[in-house]
Amino acid sequence: MRYSFHIALVLLVMLVTGCGGAYRYDSRLAAADSLMHDLPDSALALIHYITATSDSDINRALNYYRRHDGEREKLTRAYIYKGAVMEELGHPDSAMLYYKHAEATAAPTDYFNLGYSKIRIAELYQQEYSQDSAAIIRLNEARRHFIQLKDSNFLIITLSKLGAITGTKSVDSSKYYFTEAIRLAKSYKPSLQYTEKSKLSGLYLSQDDYLSSNQLAMDVFNHGREDCMEWHFYYYAVISYVMLNKLDSAQFVLSQTPAPSDKVDSLLWYKAQAEIAKANHEYEAYADFTSFYKDLSSSILSTNNVKEITKSEFDYDVKQLENQKFSLLKLNNTYCFVIAIACFFLIILVYLLRFNYKNHEKEMMSIKNELELALQELNSYQQNQNSISELFAIRMSAINELYQDIRVKINDKGRAKRIIPLSSVFSSMDARNEILDIHPSDSFWEKLRLSVNGEYNNILSFIEKQFPNLSEKDIQLFCLLCANIPPQVIKLCMGYSNVRTVSNYRIKLINKKMGLDISFDDFIKSYMNDDFNSFSS
Repeated sequence: MRYSFHIALVLLVMLVTGCGGAYRYDSRLAAADSLMHDLPDSALALIHYITATSDSDINRALNYYRRHDGEREKLTRAYIYKGAVMEELGHPDSAMLYYKHAEATAAPTDYFNLGYSKIRIAELYQQEYSQDSAAIIRLNEARRHFIQLKDSNFLIITLSKLGAITGTKSVDSSKYYFTEAIRLAKSYKPSLQYTEKSKLSGLYLSQDDYLSSNQLAMDVFNHGREDCMEWHFYYYAVISYVMLNKLDSAQFVLSQTPAPSDKVDSLLWYKAQAEIAKANHEYEAYADFTSFYKDLSSSILSTNNVKEITKSEFDYDVKQLENQKFSLLKLNNTYCFVIAIACFFLIILVYLLRFNYKNHEKEMMSIKNELELALQELNSYQQNQNSISELFAIRMSAINELYQDIRVKINDKGRAKRIIPLSSVFSSMDARNEILDIHPSDSFWEKLRLSVNGEYNNILSFIEKQFPNLSEKDIQLFCLLCANIPPQVIKLCMGYSNVRTVSNYRIKLINKKMGLDISFDDFIKSYMNDDFNSFSS
């Protein structure tokens, strides 16, 4: 943990000093960094206090660098330190999330941040989730990054962690990693080799290779006691001497060991004393030390169980609170979603109604304009003729009657409004439907038939006889087309949906209903020229 605190602290100091005056930071962080080399215990105590009381500095750093492109490396370091803070505060899931953010944010050539984030992820995989395989993968990736960076210090740290994890799975791999770490330490920083030798000594001891274990442990004992702060190597040296039946040496080493600093060290001290007593056949002393060993073991297990239970209860309470908040949030989100969907469909409905209303107004104005033009043409034609035929007068009378009826409906029901309340929109739709539902009177159709038959040489009698499959509605459309009624008016009279339908039915009437491969105008022209052969069905 010493290295992780060190790096995390250095990262934060680099962050807060490199933000260009974006915000102020806690000066205690710089003080802790200055203590790290000379007084690491004091530095760790200070950083424990800082992270436990507030992590506002790193939150400000994260918010700042998230908003500024081009600060990728600093944002990566901010994620790493945030993960370290969350880990120290007892939130491994959040820590893992921030470390993975750092891993994803780092540039491909940012070997240091990539390597360090993978080390932190690997430790969480191993310690919190018991996923040694995933941890080994991340550590090997970190090792490659530090090789590319040529960072011997962190390469040694990574190899040491790999040796510790693989010891339970592959002893040969573990020995290789520890040996490589020792080799690098000898050339980079000799004092680091003794910690790794101590770990390798423990590995040999677990494999009953007491001679190799003893040689490494005594090398540490003779040359590296000041550099290796671990109490374990004294235990390895004592036990290996006992197993090699060198009890005087074992007792000498035990006499040189410092007082145990915690319960775990005390447990090993009692274990070593018990093994020496057993080898000397001092069974009473062996029983006493074994009793102390068991009592202390029970005490440690009990304390750990209480801590685990307390932590579990706390985690359960937090989880319950989170679940309640999530349920409430989910319920609120559901209500909001339903309301949003309802509002969305209401807006769409209003939009469609208003669009329909506007189209209706536009349509009515178009119909009215066409009617006015048609009436003007009829009146002008009548005024410019010295004598008008009786048939044309009959047709004009019928059309005038129809046009006036439509115009009255448009004027009464189709008035445009600038501000349209919803009730007016619905009422306008009723008005539109009423206008579209035109039913010309029987007298109109009689007058129109009489006029068309008279003008076109009994053409209606001819098509009814020649094409008996034509319906009454087909005959009415034929009359309207012959009388040159505007398409908008034909649409109203025939109940079509739009003006384009008039053109479609005009083509369909001649080509499909009558089975002729000519246009409507060509049919009229051919009939008036007595070319009846064209119409044989």
